[in-house]
Amino acid sequence: MGKPMNMKHGKEDDPLGFVLDSGSITGILCVYQYHNGKTAFWNPTPEEFKIIPPSPFLFRSPYQKFVVNPLGFGYDIVRDDYKLIRCVGYFNLEYEECEELGISWSDAPWKDLSYEYLWEIYSLKSNTWRKLDVNDSACSCFSNIAGVRLYTNEMCHWWQYGKKYDGVEVESFDLRNEVFFTTLVPLGDVYSKSLYMVGLNGSIAFISWTSGTTTFDISILCEIGVKESWTKLYSIGPFSCIEHPIPIGTWKNGFVFFRTKDNEIVLYDLQSQMIEELCIEGEHFSHILPYKKNLLSIGGINQ
Repeated sequence: MGKPMNMKHGKEDDPLGFVLDSGSITGILCVYQYHNGKTAFWNPTPEEFKIIPPSPFLFRSPYQKFVVNPLGFGYDIVRDDYKLIRCVGYFNLEYEECEELGISWSDAPWKDLSYEYLWEIYSLKSNTWRKLDVNDSACSCFSNIAGVRLYTNEMCHWWQYGKKYDGVEVESFDLRNEVFFTTLVPLGDVYSKSLYMVGLNGSIAFISWTSGTTTFDISILCEIGVKESWTKLYSIGPFSCIEHPIPIGTWKNGFVFFRTKDNEIVLYDLQSQMIEELCIEGEHFSHILPYKKNLLSIGGINQ
């Protein structure tokens, strides 16, 4: 995920913004804060931020707090529109939090409060939020860790531990038709494994490995919604100097980035099986995103 980004808007300067790991969409990145819902689209080339207006649906009760989980950011080519889909979870305030706000914890109408997830989608073209009617099973975890989300071919994807399926599942959201697809992932004992989801030549791929080891399996999904279409392409390692792979969003040409035990980022060629040193220092939660410059102002993208 990298270092937090500053989100500046007028007199505001909040350093807790993270770049959404679904990647750069035609040069535009999505920066967010999961604890308060602040979100912005960011074009690094002209250093332009487009602050997304607050959702009118977020606030429910003074006795509840919420966590915002942005799940996908992408481009609807038919409507020439950039969209952001997210899920919001609601939790009761603790006794101490009620005291700090000057409200009575004992008088709270706990039984009447709603804990259903709020699903909503933002359109840059209309600059508005809309609610989505979604089954709660499509979101079972809240995470700002890299390697969880991905954007490919007008679809947003994220993986999670399934509610009804004892394992991992990939949820996919079609930005054009605004429908969901679920794909089960046959990984065996997933709770002993570490997982990163990446894009490989336009398809969904998983890098998986057993915790504490340095042998990595790379599998690709051939057809969304079909569990049996997962195909293992590579099994690489073990390595003596490598600690774990680095999520890279969508990648091509058979290269994988890894972080070494000395916190250096290296490039591994799947074909030649050679490791190239890049002289770049990494961090534990480093994340690499392909980026292509876009000189067009965010405000003028849809004009």
